[in-house]
Amino acid sequence: MPTPMEEALAHIQSRGDGGSNLGGSTGARLHDTPYGKYVGKRGAHPQHILNEFDINRYLNSVGVGVPNAGLYNDAGSPLMLTEFEEDARRIDPSRDKAKIQQDIAPQALVGNWDVTGMFNDNALVRPDGDVSYVDVGGAGAYRAMGAPKNNAFGPIVDEHNTLRNRNDWYKGMTDQQVGQSWDRHGGEDAFTEALQYLQNPQTQQIMGDRVQDFARQVA
Repeated sequence: MPTPMEEALAHIQSRGDGGSNLGGSTGARLHDTPYGKYVGKRGAHPQHILNEFDINRYLNSVGVGVPNAGLYNDAGSPLMLTEFEEDARRIDPSRDKAKIQQDIAPQALVGNWDVTGMFNDNALVRPDGDVSYVDVGGAGAYRAMGAPKNNAFGPIVDEHNTLRNRNDWYKGMTDQQVGQSWDRHGGEDAFTEALQYLQNPQTQQIMGDRVQDFARQVA
């Protein structure tokens, strides 16, 4: 039996539904279907969206809030659908800073350079108070607009430092708090187990090295 997301995809394809523009650098589109609301993303190019899907599933596996996602072949090109975060609100530093900081370790590990977004729009707060990172297109091997990071995404993790230096959400965090975030999401065992969700062999290899490096740093 098809899932609601698969039913929604069939509806979108049969109707030629282009959806409504949600903004952002890679053209996210909102599709309102009889099976629910879904966000469709193609990224800047196929490898970009394949990478974003992998990172979404990786973060989900270690308990980071992300929208439920599916990856589909749409007329020969990859399309990622995610469940629309109904009634979610944009993150606010006065209310949500502590929640965002709890996730610094996994976000640093995946190299999410654009974790909160230029306008605090890459993460939302659900009605139950949990954070959902709705755009992780700047994590892994690609920048937010799709350019490859090349050697800047390598086996050594430094993003826990650069995030604290450059992103106001993380400024003032201590090394101890970074370690607490690492432990909160399961530590080396959980981050290693989650490697199975990375379909790109090169990304999987780099991430495996990064897990070991981060584990040494927080030991």
